[in-house]
Amino acid sequence: MPGDLPTEFHYTARGQLALRAGQLNAAIDDFNSALELNDDFAPAYYYRGLAYRNGGNLNRAIADYTRAIMADPQYPVPYYARGVVRRHLGFYEDAISDYTAAIALEPDDADYYYARGVARISLGRYQDAIADFLACIRINPEHANAQYNLGIAYRDTGARDTALAYYDRAIALRPSEPDYRYARGNLHSDLRDYDAAIADYDAAIALVPAFANALYNRGIARRNRGEPADAIADFDTAQACGMDTATLYHNRGVARADLGEHEAAIAEYEAALARNDALAGVWLSVGNSRAALGDYPAAVAAFDRAVQLNANLADAYRGRGLANRALGNEAAAASDLLEYARRAGGSA
Repeated sequence: MPGDLPTEFHYTARGQLALRAGQLNAAIDDFNSALELNDDFAPAYYYRGLAYRNGGNLNRAIADYTRAIMADPQYPVPYYARGVVRRHLGFYEDAISDYTAAIALEPDDADYYYARGVARISLGRYQDAIADFLACIRINPEHANAQYNLGIAYRDTGARDTALAYYDRAIALRPSEPDYRYARGNLHSDLRDYDAAIADYDAAIALVPAFANALYNRGIARRNRGEPADAIADFDTAQACGMDTATLYHNRGVARADLGEHEAAIAEYEAALARNDALAGVWLSVGNSRAALGDYPAAVAAFDRAVQLNANLADAYRGRGLANRALGNEAAAASDLLEYARRAGGSA
């Protein structure tokens, strides 16, 4: 009987089952069959777009989402799905337009506001992003990622106490999320609450032992807490986990200098400069360690380079001034120390 023949609804339903099972080719075949019966059937385009996206074919996914929208402009999910892909590709303005269209059609979906907030925060539009995340949690107070991203937005706009409150809420909702712990640790470190920062980094590392950034930042916090040996251990572990940045070598060098190991510190600074020789702070550290070793000409040369790279680096003038004084270059020393006092409000 004709009524027993499969329809576009049957093929689309079967394709969805294959899609959920990860059988992308079978799913696409079913969606193709649905569209052969009805080439204006928006759900088949939408789900075929999902299959293409899951298979990494993002351009075909966008094309199918667009066909779904053309077939049914009142269908909100293809707008949202196209926005997700566009944001992934870095087309933030286009993604925002898609999310806005989805919100206009379905204003009670928390995920649409969340996604638009993420795109807006990527463009530095923090106040607009905050408005979206707040709208998201008004609809769904248990949306942990929205709480977390509110923490990011408020931190980046300088409202640190508010940021901390949202990080706390995100962690309460999802206590085993290492990124939340890491982010709150960074904020505690910004606030110079190093004990709290280290506790959060500890929790993040317990969840992901190879969390290189958390290990590195715990090292920074430990050094700031006056524990350079423990800081070095963390930097070593972060390196073993794959981190190989100029800042890692620089900060490990500073920790070695804290221990009085200036030759070892200079070796670290040289490794940092081999990766990026335009870091004024590293040249400042080289100068400090050269001066500590009594090699004042080399110290002056390093401070010179620091000042060339960053004329506002007050401590470089102070270091150069003291090195010049040690060399008996009183006029140069007086000029540098005066410049230091002018820039930093300090004294020789």
